[in-house]
Amino acid sequence: MPNTNTDTTVIEDNALVVDHPRVRLVDREIFILRFVTDCMQHGCLCRDEKDLARADACCQHGADVLRDEKSAILRRASEISSVLKPEWKKPETWFDERDPEVISEEPFVDVVRTGTTDLDVDNSGCIFLNHEGDRGCGLHAAALKHGFDPAEIKPSVCRLYPLSLDEGRLGLSPDFDRYSCANSGTSNIYGVLRGAIGEMFGDDLVGILDGLNARFRVRRLKSLR
Repeated sequence: MPNTNTDTTVIEDNALVVDHPRVRLVDREIFILRFVTDCMQHGCLCRDEKDLARADACCQHGADVLRDEKSAILRRASEISSVLKPEWKKPETWFDERDPEVISEEPFVDVVRTGTTDLDVDNSGCIFLNHEGDRGCGLHAAALKHGFDPAEIKPSVCRLYPLSLDEGRLGLSPDFDRYSCANSGTSNIYGVLRGAIGEMFGDDLVGILDGLNARFRVRRLKSLR
């Protein structure tokens, strides 16, 4: 049963209840745990592999892509191809549709995965890591190079990481603790992802979360006294 704490914030299943059409619950950890503000400046370590150093570690398995997002990527195929290494310039190499997944929750419905450099090796790295730059997402790099918004082509799961939406609950991605970006930096997760959350879910949700974030910040400051 839901219960109410002393500041009238409703708690259900150890999460905060919010009034929003697409997000019903929000994990409290997003206001408490820290996350790096600039992935490109962070030296990634795989915590579950004895701190193995691996740039862009969270991208090693590829990413889920919605059908509409795949179409958006293909509409920018020429721009994206311009930054990719020669062996990955052809769009037919970009997606792994051998086992498409159908999910009943908006917006994550009917997804495929980006390809990896070796489809038989799950952690061989997302196709879009293979570009003319040193590291980072090739989709993002293509957008910056050609002057359009990266959000036009960047998959939702990538824009939202390290958060995920599961049955109306906005919380930590299952692999959050695998990488050294978790619990690093000086900002909480919500502070880092606030802009992306607004773009994906609307200013009304940001307004709600801003209020919760302020409450948790005050509470944490009081606890330090």
